[in-house]
Amino acid sequence: MLFLTLLAMTMIVPFLNVLAVSFSTDLESYENTVKLFPKTLSLSGYANLFRRVAILTPLLNNAFVTVIGTLSHVLLCAMAGFVLIRNTFPGKGLVVLLVTIPMMIPFQMIIIPVYVTMKKIGLIDTLWSLILIDIVSTFSIFLMKNYFEGIPRSLEESAIIEGANEWIVFSKVYLPLANPGIATIAIFQFVSRWNHFLPAVLFINSTKKYTLQIALKSLVVSSELTSTTQSVANNARMAGIVVSVIPLLIVYIFAQRYFTTGIMVGSVKE
Repeated sequence: MLFLTLLAMTMIVPFLNVLAVSFSTDLESYENTVKLFPKTLSLSGYANLFRRVAILTPLLNNAFVTVIGTLSHVLLCAMAGFVLIRNTFPGKGLVVLLVTIPMMIPFQMIIIPVYVTMKKIGLIDTLWSLILIDIVSTFSIFLMKNYFEGIPRSLEESAIIEGANEWIVFSKVYLPLANPGIATIAIFQFVSRWNHFLPAVLFINSTKKYTLQIALKSLVVSSELTSTTQSVANNARMAGIVVSVIPLLIVYIFAQRYFTTGIMVGSVKE
């Protein structure tokens, strides 16, 4: 118990320090001490973050990429998982093999081919390039496949008797019963896309199309922001980190009740 408490403190204390510094005054934020509470409550860090650093545009870009990318990923992977449970699917073994292969190849090994492909189809320096990255994944497809296999076929047969086609069976029977599995892959995708850094560095050139992580990188480590009269105080930098974390906390709070069920049921096939 003591070990778990100490382990939790190593995660909680840094976050409390970031939160406290973000609500401190400009001068107090430079103090080289660990803070759990701000000495003087101030919103100047957040005001500077949105007024001087103009974090709103990267924040909106990040939200667009994350929401559209996550919805597309969930829909396509659910559809693929539904197709793979069909007993009469021709060439099913080969398709399963082809779906599995990408899981064995890390993204770093295919950076150059992916970049060349994006350039040839004209998506370099567009937010759509970030949406297409990881638009499907082997993990999500097989999680949904295994979850769908746990749904009684009698429900599908009843719907077919009533005149339902494949799309109706998928959208009206399987999807509503797969909420835990959908929530699981949605959480994974939301966190992954919200924190995308390498793809944004590769594909995005215009500052107007920067996503949040690129803007925070420039905010924290850029020499231009720390060596001129336009330097940004530590409270604004910590405010940027807090702003980037809040959406993840909100999504997890609302979806966590499905998370454990989805992992246990969808990822293990009996």
